Amino acid sequence: MLDFIENVDAKISLFINNLHCELLDFLMFHITHFYCSVVVYVVVILAFIVIKKKQCLKDILFLILTIAVVMIIVSVVIKPNVARLRPCNTAELQDLLHIVKGYTATSFSFVSSHAATSFAIATFAYLSFGKKYISILIFLWAFIYSYSRIYLGVHFFGDVLCGALLGILCGKMMKMVFGR
Repeated sequence: MLDFIENVDAKISLFINNLHCELLDFLMFHITHFYCSVVVYVVVILAFIVIKKKQCLKDILFLILTIAVVMIIVSVVIKPNVARLRPCNTAELQDLLHIVKGYTATSFSFVSSHAATSFAIATFAYLSFGKKYISILIFLWAFIYSYSRIYLGVHFFGDVLCGALLGILCGKMMKMVFGR
């Protein structure tokens, strides 16, 4: 059963990775990098300041704590114990992948920390703001940011899906515990 799931995961990942064009190569290459996310982080923090006013510092602190918890779960607990290779480092897939500007990664793949952190931020913000337009934009960013990882061949679809689910769960739990 596990072989079947991994085979389907690889096929979905290859399909997404091979939907490339010059414009998407350019966009996904830049979207996936941290400097692009800094802009989103600043916008989220400014939204907390503008919308939450009096309790913005508390919410920003808990958001940072949420990101830290997610990163510990992913980087310390899950990735080293699962030890799944990335698509770009998997011998059977290397010749089938479209690699953009030589971009690869060497750490383990499961789960995607990009997906986990971005969806944790989006969930925490959604539960904090309750405003649809802000939430839609933040979730759209989380989706595109996470999608870029599959597009670039550094994560399998399942890595991103499970990372997103973990992020949503952590964002919701952290908001329930600390956000009252």
